[in-house]
Amino acid sequence: MRRVLPSLLIAGLLVSGGVVSCGTSSDTPAPETSTSAPAATAVATDHVDQVAPADARTITDPDDPQATLVLFTDYQCPYCAMMDDLIQQAKTDYGDQVRIVVRNYPLPKHQNAETSARAVEAAAEQGKLEEMAAVVFEHQQDWKNQEDVEDLFVSYAEDLGLDTQKFRADYNSDAIKERVARDLQDAQDLDLPGTPSLVLNNEVLMLDSVDYSAISEPLDSALNK
Repeated sequence: MRRVLPSLLIAGLLVSGGVVSCGTSSDTPAPETSTSAPAATAVATDHVDQVAPADARTITDPDDPQATLVLFTDYQCPYCAMMDDLIQQAKTDYGDQVRIVVRNYPLPKHQNAETSARAVEAAAEQGKLEEMAAVVFEHQQDWKNQEDVEDLFVSYAEDLGLDTQKFRADYNSDAIKERVARDLQDAQDLDLPGTPSLVLNNEVLMLDSVDYSAISEPLDSALNK
């Protein structure tokens, strides 16, 4: 089940001066749109390998992808909750042509960004990445300011029919912690502006709206539609 964000929240996000992402620190506002801003910025050659490692999680993985779209997300970011629905639409529309990769960018300013990323990663170990992401986004207000969220995330896993003992073990494992930390380091090395960030064929897209056209238009261009 996909979540529905409160209409007032959506309105606030969309009209706040063109801001379409969570900034990377509490002192840094999210990027704003500019008429002179480029549509995309190429990833530096020495960082290309950090965009989509071979073991990165995929939402779609066709045998012969014509393009690769990488989402860097923060599960405590409200813009990422909106973007997740757009990614699901892109999966439906482009899944047989485009490899869609999802990676973690848990902003240090968000109290439970790292723990929620671990929850989604732990669910991914049982094939439920997208389902857990949807639940975590849907209940964002319930856990974002909690001191201890592990039991709550375990309850989500139980609702999804996961093996909760394995989920808890993976959630606390060094492997999952290291995966999330590596994703964060890669996002920082790529100098991504905030969350969500989209990288299409090794070019960082400049998001000027949280609207499906932000994905569909560059994808159509990349696919020569």
